[in-house]
Amino acid sequence: MSTRITTQALVLRTVDYGEADRVVTLLTRELGKISALARSARRSHKRFGAGLALFGVGEATLVDKPAAELATLESFATARGFSRLGLDVAKVALGGYVSELVRELVPQRQPDEAVFRLAIEVLTLLDEEEPRAEMIRVFELRLLEAVGLRPTLDHCLVCGEEAGAHGDDAPAVGFDPTRGGLVCAGCRSAGAGGRALSARAHRLLLAAQELTVAALRGGAERVGLVGRDNAECRDVLAAFIEAHLGRPLKSVEFIHKLRDARFA
Repeated sequence: MSTRITTQALVLRTVDYGEADRVVTLLTRELGKISALARSARRSHKRFGAGLALFGVGEATLVDKPAAELATLESFATARGFSRLGLDVAKVALGGYVSELVRELVPQRQPDEAVFRLAIEVLTLLDEEEPRAEMIRVFELRLLEAVGLRPTLDHCLVCGEEAGAHGDDAPAVGFDPTRGGLVCAGCRSAGAGGRALSARAHRLLLAAQELTVAALRGGAERVGLVGRDNAECRDVLAAFIEAHLGRPLKSVEFIHKLRDARFA
């Protein structure tokens, strides 16, 4: 039985289909992530307007059949956009990464208010402020937790020893991407493996795991994730995400090519 529903939605991706249609991936408040066919979307400005593009936020009216692969998007009324994202190539790149990560990690048709709010919060932050690496690290950690993939950073996965923050001169720990957690310095030296993570980077990653995206507004909270420290944290989280998905994200390569000092 078909169900018609109007819900707040964020556009995660659009793909042209046929001569005039589009297949749209939406993150919605009521239905979760859903893919829908927008018939004549490339011709009908009345039903879809200009908001049916990446980062568009508005009210989507959908006709959904639970067993169908695609819902039908009847209309999309733009409520807001992120106009400044399009004026800065770094913001476009990071916003694209946010959209791709949500698209790949969030299950289909599983509504989650926290995930919807998180996606809007981080795009708002990127739109309104200078991009900083810690915005993305905190977003990654919050999203991983929301989808049940919170990495284990406070104890060793091998011996169970607590692994709280240590001084910067402490031995490096390890991070096992396939198991999603920490390997203490002792177990790592004994051959347990894991990607190297300095004591300082580990401490900063622990701090970032306790923050929310909203707490970063206006620079109220700063973790200090820059330079080499950020690179270490970025790389272990990227390896973890890639191990879970079985492939790297396409947007990561574009971000690396930019070499922008603001989020290096």
